[in-house]
Amino acid sequence: MNRTTLRELTVFSLLLTLGVLGRWAEPTWNFTPLAAVTILGGYYFRQLLPAVLLPVGVLAVSDLVLPAHDSWPVQVSVHLMMIVPLWLGRRVRGSEGWQRVAGWTLCGALPATAFYLVTNFAVWAFKSDYPSSLSGLLACYTAGIPFYRMMIAGDVVYLTLLVGCLAMAQALSRKRLPLAA
Repeated sequence: MNRTTLRELTVFSLLLTLGVLGRWAEPTWNFTPLAAVTILGGYYFRQLLPAVLLPVGVLAVSDLVLPAHDSWPVQVSVHLMMIVPLWLGRRVRGSEGWQRVAGWTLCGALPATAFYLVTNFAVWAFKSDYPSSLSGLLACYTAGIPFYRMMIAGDVVYLTLLVGCLAMAQALSRKRLPLAA
């Protein structure tokens, strides 16, 4: 196994572990590293396969312990919404300068917003006690606001930590430390 493969396997394993443990231990509802891990995977891995397998693995393993969704359409919507942070990570990877800064900024808000809009619609449409009307939909979105706020907070906190760790690791790998005598 070459050095690059070993490094990528290590990063994949660390991100997978962080994603799973973060979902299991979420200190408050929706404050998880899932979107941040997915964004970083999209950004870090040159090949698409490990970037895609990362959120799939996090969701598959963590869902073994977490309570199941009451509706398969809601669960499908949750899983499909991991396309947004994956896509954003890939976009940031190919950007430079102010576009990279704008990309990282979008990474902090867009995944939670898309998740909120799509999954709350799925809850209203497929498994809720909300009336099948515009007022029922609005009530469902209103009830989801606290979860949305916590998801944005989790995304920003975890993304900041992960990007900071990546920057530190890249800086350390460029700086060769002298061997001890």
